[in-house]
Amino acid sequence: MIVLNPPPLDTSFVPEKLLFRENEINKLMASIIVPLKNNISGNVMIYGHSGTGKTATIKYLMKENPSIIYENGLSFSSVRQLLEHTITRLGKPTAFSGISMENIFMSMNSIMKLRGNMVLVIDEATNLLKNDSDGMYNIFRNNEIYNTHLSVVLITMDYPFAYLGKNYGTLSEIKFSKYNEGELFNIIRERSIRALKPGSYTDEILQFISSISSEFGSARFAIELLQKSAYLAEYRLSDIIENDDVRSAVSLINPYITESKLSGLNKKELIILFSICSNLRNELKTSVSDIYTEASIISNTYHDNISRKEVYEIINKLEILGIINGNIKSEGNKKGVYKFISIDDVPVSILGRKIENLLSRM
Repeated sequence: MIVLNPPPLDTSFVPEKLLFRENEINKLMASIIVPLKNNISGNVMIYGHSGTGKTATIKYLMKENPSIIYENGLSFSSVRQLLEHTITRLGKPTAFSGISMENIFMSMNSIMKLRGNMVLVIDEATNLLKNDSDGMYNIFRNNEIYNTHLSVVLITMDYPFAYLGKNYGTLSEIKFSKYNEGELFNIIRERSIRALKPGSYTDEILQFISSISSEFGSARFAIELLQKSAYLAEYRLSDIIENDDVRSAVSLINPYITESKLSGLNKKELIILFSICSNLRNELKTSVSDIYTEASIISNTYHDNISRKEVYEIINKLEILGIINGNIKSEGNKKGVYKFISIDDVPVSILGRKIENLLSRM
């Protein structure tokens, strides 16, 4: 058993401390939460790529601020429909759908007299921004039009101001940047400590996961990758997560290498790829010189010869095709620069067997 405490491996889990989002939390507190206590409402636009902690930050703030009401914009075709649902949730059911905005905000005022001022968060709000400009105008200007002190936070992945064509009043913006590799490492290490059996993972494995995930800058992707890697290792009845568990998890989340891609490679290209797989069975990366050495041995088995120049050319082609990953790294102290090759999105054990099968038919 590797997974001892599953909840921290769920992407919806909100920890006691949200790593690397202190600045964004402080900005939201300063622009929305603190003014709210002084009867001052405001509007904030949150945006950034998927997995950058936008929703997690709001749900983190909700733990200490019951004034925050969360809605997902994807569930509604209009702002009016969303607001009707909100006031019903808060104890003011409407007699019929399609009531006027004036009546909706009258109901909102009645609710806030009992509950106090509120912050309405609309997550995944891009479609509402695109398709209901009148609804957005009403909700952003609710203070002036309806004398309602409702603060509004909109969350989108796209830059939201591209969809705002009218004068919507004063809107603050907070951009959530992608996580870097080091931040992702610390996030999944914290989740691993909470969720996994001690000794079932290594820093090298966590570094591998964070390195793959850094392409997207997404904590959601990194956490899901950790989760699936752990369960795949359990499925093998292993006590530790290994390199190929991570590669298998990537292939489940984002399958890429297919039979058709492999069938498009010639014999020498398959031999080079097979050599790379052989070198990566117990390693995360391999050098070009080690690939050449392995290819020299394997090519003899298949009655072929491959020159060093051909190895370089084939490696470049495989990299262009996206089958392998190449990284240039300096050894420091004027020792030169070297190219290292890795395969991140498919288990090399499975890929190796597929290549062997194809080579046996040539």
